[in-house]
Amino acid sequence: MRSVLFALLLWGIAQPAAAQLTTTYAGTQTVDGKQVPASAQFSVEDGHVAMIMRGARSARMIFDAKAQVLHIISDDDKSYFDIDQAAGNPMAMMQEQLAKMPANQRAMAEQMMKSAMGSQPPPLTYVWSNEKKTIAGYECTRVDGMRGSDKTTEYCGSTSADFKMSDAERKTVLAMQSYLRNFTIMVKTADDSTRAFQWDTDTDGYPVLTRCYTNGMMTLDLALQSVARQPIAKGLLDPPKGYKKIEMPAMGRAGR
Repeated sequence: MRSVLFALLLWGIAQPAAAQLTTTYAGTQTVDGKQVPASAQFSVEDGHVAMIMRGARSARMIFDAKAQVLHIISDDDKSYFDIDQAAGNPMAMMQEQLAKMPANQRAMAEQMMKSAMGSQPPPLTYVWSNEKKTIAGYECTRVDGMRGSDKTTEYCGSTSADFKMSDAERKTVLAMQSYLRNFTIMVKTADDSTRAFQWDTDTDGYPVLTRCYTNGMMTLDLALQSVARQPIAKGLLDPPKGYKKIEMPAMGRAGR
């Protein structure tokens, strides 16, 4: 989600240390036991990340580091909601709300919050395997994303220099993943569009394969198709005009 989405081939004698990175993927998504074709694009540049998914539903995530906002966009519903800096920090947001309550209500709310936090799923951890694969000509290592004993994601990470990012680009991806991580804490469930292309950013290994699982069943399977160095199209950096902005899903439920 070396979370969230994307043929980097650098031409010329003097190759830049970093330029925009766009990788594309194709595969299948499984919904209610039926497989449908799926595709994705994951693009990174200094200050922006764009992930576009097409499958059972069409969705986009656009991260703007300068504005400190992550747009979650549904092209099917022509709507979107934003995860901003405050919403990206659920604990800070809850503490702010608690501070506004009368003392007796605050004590009750704090007790309810402790109970709710106790029922949250275990944090996502990455377990590296010894399994090697070759995807689109790139050797990679399988990594499982685990929540306790449940496998929720999987990716195959390649250390090829083709996927090198600048420090600024890497920081942008890390920032986006922190917003997504907090969002998945705040909602009871998260769909494939918010779970795909998350990866272990503490180590090398860019995802050339990404998969999602629900209750042990694979729901998304996307493999690398191409790599390129190109900027994110300007039209992708903001929600389209005419799309309706809705409130972020409430704690304990997620829109699908």
